[in-house]
Amino acid sequence: MNKKSRTHRQFLENCEDILKKQSDVSINDATLRAFAKTLRKSLFVPDWKEYISPTANDPASYDFIRAFYEMTMITAQNGGFIYADDRGRAQKWSKDGSGAKAMVEKMAEIRAAKALPFYDLAPDEAEDKIAPLLEGVPFAQKRLKIFKEFADPENHEKAVALLASACDGETYRLDMDFVKNLAAIFPEGLGNDPFFKKATLTVLMAAGNAHHHGVKVDVSDLTIAADYVLPQVLNAGDVGILSFSADLAKDLEDRKLFDEDNDRVAALRAAAVVVCERLAELSGLSAQDIDAALWLAGRKIKSTENKKVLPHMMCKTMRF
Repeated sequence: MNKKSRTHRQFLENCEDILKKQSDVSINDATLRAFAKTLRKSLFVPDWKEYISPTANDPASYDFIRAFYEMTMITAQNGGFIYADDRGRAQKWSKDGSGAKAMVEKMAEIRAAKALPFYDLAPDEAEDKIAPLLEGVPFAQKRLKIFKEFADPENHEKAVALLASACDGETYRLDMDFVKNLAAIFPEGLGNDPFFKKATLTVLMAAGNAHHHGVKVDVSDLTIAADYVLPQVLNAGDVGILSFSADLAKDLEDRKLFDEDNDRVAALRAAAVVVCERLAELSGLSAQDIDAALWLAGRKIKSTENKKVLPHMMCKTMRF
């Protein structure tokens, strides 16, 4: 296995430290090893074309830089799906049960209105053009700040330069150091999460899109993107790698709305990172393969009437 980047090693150590200091989430090593033996390399690579504009995805004039920037822009908005209603109860902004689908639909609306930051709008135009399109959307003001970041030509220039520096002339090598540096360019959209979820997801999705256009992108150094769904999948009966304390399980069953910096949220996310890292080591697969396998496992969970599956954590945040 390739040597991991400094950021990758530090990030994993931080996640392991979080787990050592808590008692709500535990890893079942025997189950983990057994599950690793069932994993196989995925032959399916999603192109994520619905996340970017037809112009960015046009095979006749494909420009990875534009595709990457648009993918970063929408992934920076890929959070804030869970919010509190007027009574303080957890609710989810979604389309057909999916927060990501709701965001994809909203971005299509923004593109149709010729209001795509940087490509259609300058920073001083974002407020007037985009704010009305965000009415009724959770975290609307935070989302507007993120769009303004992407409308800024200086940020675009920095992102392009970072991407260029990661290419050896043949392959883009996008490691966790790259993820950390990308997050620093967009502090509102990507840089406020110690788990780098959206920045990691950006790179994984951009690599999938690039694959379908013959552009080589190496993401072998990446971890998984730690969100609210993976811990649920890893705890479910068909997987059973994670165990939760009785108190945590009750909070999940009660759909308690956690703050983003809550220790239990950190423990759940850290556990997902550590488990997937171990699965990758034991199976020899990449983060993309592990993520795909767990996504399929998640689909299986949702398609059954298994009452033993705990709800996913409810966390009010734009981080994921």
